[in-house]
Amino acid sequence: MRRTLIGLGLMGLFLLAPSVLMAKTPEGDWLTSRELLSTSRGYGVANAMVASSAGTTAVWHNPAGIASAMMYSVDAGYMYEHDDEGHGFEVNVVDMKSNPYVGAGFGFVYQHGSVNGKAQHLVHTRLGIAVPLAKNLISLGVTGAYSYIKYDGKKLLSQFTMDTGIIVRPLEWLAVAFAAQNLIVGDYKAYMPRTMSFGAMAGSIDWGINVMFEASFNISAKDIADTGSYGVGLEYVLRRLVPIRLGYRYECDDHHVLAVGLGYRHQEGIFGLDIAYQHHFADTSNELLSGSLNFYF
Repeated sequence: MRRTLIGLGLMGLFLLAPSVLMAKTPEGDWLTSRELLSTSRGYGVANAMVASSAGTTAVWHNPAGIASAMMYSVDAGYMYEHDDEGHGFEVNVVDMKSNPYVGAGFGFVYQHGSVNGKAQHLVHTRLGIAVPLAKNLISLGVTGAYSYIKYDGKKLLSQFTMDTGIIVRPLEWLAVAFAAQNLIVGDYKAYMPRTMSFGAMAGSIDWGINVMFEASFNISAKDIADTGSYGVGLEYVLRRLVPIRLGYRYECDDHHVLAVGLGYRHQEGIFGLDIAYQHHFADTSNELLSGSLNFYF
C-alpha cells in the first residue's frame, strides 16, 4: 500500500503542471534569486526556513528537514512575480513513512517570465534524502539538483549541483540548523553562488507557535560579510486549523522584504491550503503572490 501511495505521488508530479524560482540574469542579484526558491509556507515567513523546514518545504530550504516528521506530503503550487511577469508552477513530494530510517523528497519547478523585456524559461528539479539520528535529536540531509535556464532564446545555464544541511534539536521546542547550497557550480557562480545559511527556531505544535530566524551569506563573494541576508518569521496556528504567518527579511544594498501568509489544515490531517504575499522594497519595488494545495497523511 505504501509503495502504491508513493508511486501515485510521483506520477502526480508529471500529471500536475509542475513554484518557483525566478533566477535573475547577471543584472539581477543572487539574494533575490535565492528568496524566490520556496513554497507558499516559506514565502509567508520571508523564507526564514532553514531551521523550521519540514515536509515539502525542506526540499528547498534544508534537506535535513525531510526527516522532521513521519508523513507522506504532496503539494502543488503557483507563483506570480509582478516585476518580471513571472508565472511559476511547482510540485513536491516527501516520504518519511515508508522507511523511518531514511526519508526522501522530490521537487520540480517550471517558470516563465520576462527579464529586461526578454523571455526567460526555467526548469529546476531536485531529489533529496535525509536520515534522523539519536531519536531525531539530529537530522542530516543532502539534495542533488539540476537547473536549466533559457534566456532570450539561448541557453543561459545548465548545471547539476548539491545542497546539504543539518538540524539539531537539543530541546523539544528548540532547533538550530545549518545548510550549504550550490556546492557544485561549474562556471556559473554568477547565477548559482555557493551560499551558507544558519538558523534557529523556537516553538512546538503544543504551543501552536513557531518563531524563526535565519542568516544567509554568499561565500562565493570576495567580501562575504557584505552579502548578509537576515530574516525573521512568525507562524501561529489558530485552533490547530489556521496557520497565520508573518515575516521580514533584510538584505544587503538596502533591500527589505515584508511577508504575510495564511493557511488551512484539515482537522483529520488530509489536506491543506496556503497562500502568501511578499512585498519587496528596493531600488524598484516588487510583489510576489503564491498559493498551494497540500495533501499529507
